[in-house]
Amino acid sequence: MKEVILAILTFVCSIFLVFVFVLFCWYIVWKCCLSKFRFVRELLGGMSDTPPASEIRQPSKLRKPRRE
Repeated sequence: MKEVILAILTFVCSIFLVFVFVLFCWYIVWKCCLSKFRFVRELLGGMSDTPPASEIRQPSKLRKPRRE
C-alpha cells in the first residue's frame, strides 16, 4: 500500500513540476517576444486601452496638399 501511495504522489508531483515549468517558460516568452505583437494579444484577449510604448506612434508632420 505504501508503494502505491508513493507512486501516486510521485506522479502528481511530476505533473505539477512540468506544469509550473511550462507556465514559467510561457511567461518568459510572453515578456520577451509575444507581448509585442498585437495579433497575439488579441487572440489571448489581452488588448487594453493603452497600447505598449512600442506601438505609440508620434504624429507625423502634416503636409499641405499640392496645388497645380
